[in-house]
Amino acid sequence: MDKKMRVLISGYYGYGNVGDEAVLEAIVGGFLRQDPTLKITVLSAAPEMTAHFYKVKAIGRYSWFNFLVEMIKTDVFISGGGTLFQDSSSNRSFWYYIGQVLLAKLLFKKVMVFAQGFGPLTGRINRLIAALALKRLNVITVRDEESKKKMSEIGVDPNKITVTADPTFLLSNPSSVEGRKVLALEGVATNKPLLGVSVRGLPKKKGIELPFYRALAEMLDSFAEKNGHQVVFLLLHCPEDMRETSKVINFMSHKSNVIYKICSPQEMLSVISQCDFLIGMRLHALIFAVKSIVPAFGLSYDPKVKSFMDSVGSPCVTVDETVDRARLEKLVEAQFAIRDASKKMLEKVLIHLREKAEENFSIFFRTFK
Repeated sequence: MDKKMRVLISGYYGYGNVGDEAVLEAIVGGFLRQDPTLKITVLSAAPEMTAHFYKVKAIGRYSWFNFLVEMIKTDVFISGGGTLFQDSSSNRSFWYYIGQVLLAKLLFKKVMVFAQGFGPLTGRINRLIAALALKRLNVITVRDEESKKKMSEIGVDPNKITVTADPTFLLSNPSSVEGRKVLALEGVATNKPLLGVSVRGLPKKKGIELPFYRALAEMLDSFAEKNGHQVVFLLLHCPEDMRETSKVINFMSHKSNVIYKICSPQEMLSVISQCDFLIGMRLHALIFAVKSIVPAFGLSYDPKVKSFMDSVGSPCVTVDETVDRARLEKLVEAQFAIRDASKKMLEKVLIHLREKAEENFSIFFRTFK
């Protein structure tokens, strides 16, 4: 009898971030769809919740003894998805994830970086350690060309890096009923087209935060009045997104709605599918929009947002001190004016992205089975 393969998965899981939970749902689903016998363990900040929702074994991400035991037992260590090897949030985060990779290789484990974004990685020592670790991996897949370029720049052989796509493009399309139920629960009027908006903080840009939120609020007021839309704020990571969303709402004169419900990935996908247009800072709000064939405009607080929007042929603006209401309004209105053509383009793009997302699993099974 063949031994059942053990897989240990690490990422930003269990924190209630809808985007990361969608990634995990897609990874677990993709593995078990191709091999239902896989024994999957996930490192999670909320292991009981993760085990319940995804029907896998889960252990605390800071339960070091349990982690070591699982690492010793595992056949393959999966790092990803998400953007784990970066130091823009903190050095601690980078060392947490790269340390796991180094430990896995120290224990002679097979390792795959799975559909990750890469960077920004600015610390000299961090770049050296990342190169040291990544050069020794069995296989690396990244979700965009920019990540491959940045990884190659620190010395990783580009021939070892395959550009795929975010696994969430493989999630099944939810029923529209789920989204309508959530909207009804939040008292969102259905007699107007919906403008979905995703806001998050600007950790490295504190000086421009409030001026940008004011400009965004004024633009949303103008858009809603001109085009007859109902503004609906989408919270992909609470309470952080609610805190920032409140700042924008305080600058607005028009009434808006907020989806306060803590949504599952399927529920958020369904809500976004009900939108006519989306303006987003959160990467997975934009990914969900593309997956739902909803035209979108990106607000790039991080290079990964611009990289994704460029890859799907949709516009975005980098959030900096040059962004004002007039510029935002001009760019958003231009994209909104061609939304029908955008939908046709997204239908074609989505087919390609699904194929690229499937490659993550094809590469895994071809390499390790």
